[in-house]
Amino acid sequence: MKEWVQRKLHDVISDDMQTKMKEKIAEGGVTIPITSHMLMCIFQKQMSKQDQIQQFAISFHGDVIHVSGIVKKFLLKIPFEIVLRPLQANQRILLFEIKNMKPTNQKWLNRKIFHKPPVATYENQQIHINLNEIDKIKMIPVGNIKSFIIKDRKLRVKIGL
Repeated sequence: MKEWVQRKLHDVISDDMQTKMKEKIAEGGVTIPITSHMLMCIFQKQMSKQDQIQQFAISFHGDVIHVSGIVKKFLLKIPFEIVLRPLQANQRILLFEIKNMKPTNQKWLNRKIFHKPPVATYENQQIHINLNEIDKIKMIPVGNIKSFIIKDRKLRVKIGL
């Protein structure tokens, strides 16, 4: 297993970077800042024209994530605002709770916005976001999320063994 990890690391990054990453992971982990733009990009990759979501935006405010946009249902354009609060991490998946939603908290709307496998899934008023879809996270072939915090308008994720 150790040899496989070393081969994968060598294929992806330089020897100098590998040494630094191994040291950091051994110390307790590597912290990776994730911007709102990075999160928005992974969602937009999975959105199709059939979703009919316009003006989609993600931003960080304090310790929560704001998601906004306009969704089209039949002939109506419905603006939405959703506040997500991070709850926990499981391997490389972050679990978020819907703290607040305007104009209404409807299951069909949440599924339309957040159920985008393999990036995200929506179940029981919770959103599961697979951070392994982000290139910066994908570059680190080993480890799981040890901690996370929203600070300075970035989601800071610590990956370690």
